[in-house]
Amino acid sequence: MLWALGLAAAAPPPAPTAAQCARAFDRGDYAQAIELARQRLAVAPADLGAQIVMARAEAARGRFEAAYQLLHKVLARAPRNTDALYYMTILGGVLAQAEYDRLLAMAPDSPRAHQLLGDLYQAQERPGDAEAEYKAGLRGDPGSLDLLIALGDLARHQARFEEALGYYARAVKVSPRHYDALYGLGVAYSYQREYEPAIAALRQALAVDPSSAPGHLALGHALLQFGQAAAAVPELEMAAALEPRMLQAHYLLGRAYTALGRSQEAAAVFEKVKALAQGQTLEEEAARQAADPLGQAKPPAPLPSPEGR
Repeated sequence: MLWALGLAAAAPPPAPTAAQCARAFDRGDYAQAIELARQRLAVAPADLGAQIVMARAEAARGRFEAAYQLLHKVLARAPRNTDALYYMTILGGVLAQAEYDRLLAMAPDSPRAHQLLGDLYQAQERPGDAEAEYKAGLRGDPGSLDLLIALGDLARHQARFEEALGYYARAVKVSPRHYDALYGLGVAYSYQREYEPAIAALRQALAVDPSSAPGHLALGHALLQFGQAAAAVPELEMAAALEPRMLQAHYLLGRAYTALGRSQEAAAVFEKVKALAQGQTLEEEAARQAADPLGQAKPPAPLPSPEGR
C-alpha cells in the first residue's frame, strides 16, 4: 500500500474559479471554458458567473438553445443580473433571426411560437407584450407548465400577487415538485402575508433545490415574519453563505439576531449591511427592505408593441 511506502496520495486539484472559466472563453477556447464551468458548478452550483460563461461559450459554438436555457436559469434566480440580461438580449436577437421565422412558418399560432416570442419580449424588458403572448399560448395549451410559470413570474414582479398565486397553483398541479412553481408560490404567499402556506411551499422548493440562495432567503423571511426567528436564522445564514453579497439576507439575518437578543452578532451583520448598501444609511435600507424584502419588484418598461411579426 502507498502509505506503507511513505507515499501520500496526491490531493485532487482545486475546482476552477469563475475567472479561470472566463479566461478560457476570452482566448477563444470555448470547449475548455464549458468544461471548466462544468467543474466549477459541480462544487458551487449557485455560481452565476460560471453559468453565464458556460452560456456564452455554448452560444459561441452555435448551441443557442443550450445557451438560452442556461441564461433563463440564471434570470430565474437573479432577475436583475445585468450580465445575464445583456447576453439574453443578444441571444434573443440571434434566436429571433435563426429560429423564430422557421417556427412561425411551421406553426404560426402554436403555443410554442407564442412562448418563444414572449420569452424574447421578456428578455427585452417588454412585459406587457410578453404577457400578451404567454396568454395567447396558454389559450392553446392550458396545461403548459412553462407558460403558467412565466405568467406567474410576470405577475409577481409587478406585485400582482393574487394573480400570481393562481398561475403558480395551476403549475404545481401540473408538476408538484417543480422548483420554480413552488418558489413562486411561496414568495407570492409571503407578499400576501400568508406565511404558513408560504413556509410549506418554500420548504418543498428547497427539498427540490437545496442550493438555492433565493429559496433560503424567502423561507427565512417567511419564518421571521411568522414569529419563528430561531428557525429563520439557519435559512438566512445559508442564503448569505451561498451568495455573500446578498444584501437582503444579511439585513434579515440582523433582524433575526436582534429578535433573539443576539445583539453582538446583529451589530456585526448590520455593519456588513452598511458596507453592501453603498452609501445608504441603515434606516434608509430598512425602509427599502420593508417595501420589498425579497427584491421582487420589477417595474414594467412601457415600450410600444412591434408592428407586425
